[in-house]
Amino acid sequence: MFQSNRKNKMECKLPFVVGVCLVTLTLFYLVIPGQSQEEEVLRDQSEIDSAVCNSAKQLTLQYDFMNGKISCDQDVPLGLFHNRPPKVAFSYADKNANYLLAMVDPDAPSSANPTQKYWLHWLVTQMKGSDLQEGKTTGNPLMDYADPSPPAGSGQHHYQFFLYRLQPGHEQDVTLTSNHRGKFDLQAFVANLGKPVAVTQFKTKNAK
Repeated sequence: MFQSNRKNKMECKLPFVVGVCLVTLTLFYLVIPGQSQEEEVLRDQSEIDSAVCNSAKQLTLQYDFMNGKISCDQDVPLGLFHNRPPKVAFSYADKNANYLLAMVDPDAPSSANPTQKYWLHWLVTQMKGSDLQEGKTTGNPLMDYADPSPPAGSGQHHYQFFLYRLQPGHEQDVTLTSNHRGKFDLQAFVANLGKPVAVTQFKTKNAK
């Protein structure tokens, strides 16, 4: 039984690059004998990091305090953030299409015990493909941007970005019914949007 569950869990991770398997990956933990839950979570996250950063379609992020673009999985010092969202670009965007962007933290409140997963940091819909091609962050914010804010001593936090293409004629159907950031059900929210067309992430932590 354990082997069967373990196999299903691994199969769930592998298609993440072209799907949203990540969203449900750590809702249930199967801890290997002799391994703590924290070790299990960190091992899972390592595999997710590899899947995200090996995706063929990467979003490009650039904060105004950085000299250049942020590489996928790059460590960014927490003290640099100052409540200004990054510029987001996707060179493969269809200029005639509209998109939705989600920024989430899967490690809230801590990477070892993410009971508030996913913490919603930013949610923007009706982003024009032509603007994404040029790195212009436009659209309708359903949740205003919030800087990374990991609690002190909570370990490394991953800040993940998912871009979805909206279906023509249904752009107005995407709404947010709650203004609460914690326990955002990303899987349910994007259920009708299909697979993400581009992803990326960076990391930071509160060393205090």
